[in-house]
Amino acid sequence: MSGLRGRFRGVLLGLAAGDALGAPAEFLSAEQIAERYGVITEMIGGGCHEVEPGETTDATDMMLCLADSLAETGDFDPQDVMERYRAWFETAPRDVSLTVRTVMLSYRAGTPWDLASRRAFEILGQPTAGNGSLMRCAPVALRYLHDPDERRMVSQRESTLTHFDRLAGMACLAFNDLLVAALQDRLRDEVPRLAERLVDEDSRVSAALFDALLAEPEEIECSAFVLDSLKAALWAVARTDSLEGALSLIVNKGNDADTVGAITGALAGAVYGEEGVPARWRSALRGADRVLAAADRLADLAGA
Repeated sequence: MSGLRGRFRGVLLGLAAGDALGAPAEFLSAEQIAERYGVITEMIGGGCHEVEPGETTDATDMMLCLADSLAETGDFDPQDVMERYRAWFETAPRDVSLTVRTVMLSYRAGTPWDLASRRAFEILGQPTAGNGSLMRCAPVALRYLHDPDERRMVSQRESTLTHFDRLAGMACLAFNDLLVAALQDRLRDEVPRLAERLVDEDSRVSAALFDALLAEPEEIECSAFVLDSLKAALWAVARTDSLEGALSLIVNKGNDADTVGAITGALAGAVYGEEGVPARWRSALRGADRVLAAADRLADLAGA
């Protein structure tokens, strides 16, 4: 499917593909990946979570919770989103970050949805600027494609459901602006403009965007820190000329490979659309029909 609707599909399908491709490499170094797998170019399964080939993890699961909520309510309903996250958490997923797990346990115990992330912050006693909200935020960009003010506000508010640190929300805001720019074929032009706009709002996010276009491979860290993930995803897409190239480049760096793969796949999917996702990956990807259905519902809401 071509056109804007095909780009919507590319965002969510690319996210799921990056998640599944990177899952076997999670927590491994680039050297360990090379020793164990050679170069990962297929959905091989395995890894620390023992996923099946084409099976996704929490990045895709939480993205679908958010996408379904936006599609069914028509707008951002934080209570509805949290209830969907809770229902997902009750299925005992194999891959849940410490921050998200702590939030969901607090919420399940009766903490109101708008206080759960703060309570988790107090329990953990550490900053929560991880990439767990960045990995799932793409549906917000699609739903509010034509409403930048609402998109930026919801990007930050949705992040706070699990991540108390403002930096995580600012990274989501920036990433969703990048997704919209990519959907409109102006990603490369928008990066320096967005970085300049963000200097006063959050200089750390601004610096990460500037750095992504200039970084050398050894400067890219695929860690769970939100700015490392944002920088790595943008770097991989800017440095390659296909979705397959961007994802193959990033997941073979290891570390938080599934999550950074998902973030990279969403951005590359906005650039290359559904047709940019290799057919062999689409056929191997578990749950692809649900992912495409979610993208189509968001396209309907956005008039794409």
